[in-house]
Amino acid sequence: MNVVVIDAANLAGEANFPALNLNKYGWSQYPHVAPEDLDKVIWRCDVIVSAAEAVDKAMLDMAFKLRLIVAAGEATDHIDKEAAAARGIKVCHVPGRDPANPEDDRKICREVVSAINAFLKEQDYNRVA
Repeated sequence: MNVVVIDAANLAGEANFPALNLNKYGWSQYPHVAPEDLDKVIWRCDVIVSAAEAVDKAMLDMAFKLRLIVAAGEATDHIDKEAAAARGIKVCHVPGRDPANPEDDRKICREVVSAINAFLKEQDYNRVA
C-alpha cells in the first residue's frame, strides 16, 4: 500500500499523519508536486490525499494502481469524481475541517488515516458519490 499526499503545503501546520493499521505501507508527503514530476510521484500509489490540488483525469491516468482519493478538507470540487468513478476509484472526504486552520490540521490528519483504514476494511467512510 502506497499513500501519497500531493499538497501537504495546503495544510496549515505540519502534516503529521498517524500510522495506518498495516504492517507494510509507504507514505510520501510533498508540499507541492510540479506537473512535470507528477508521474514520478503517483505512478504506483494506491491512495492520493489532496487538500486542494486538482486531481483530474490526466492525473488519474498516470496512477494505474490508484484505488482511493481522500479530499482532506471540506471541499471535494478539486477531484474529478466522474473520472474516478469511471475507473472504479473511491473518493472520500474529511468534512467539517478547514485545512488553513492550524487547530484543525491534526484532526484532518487523524481523519484521513481513519478514512484509509476504513477503506482497507471495505467500510464506507464519508464516501462521495
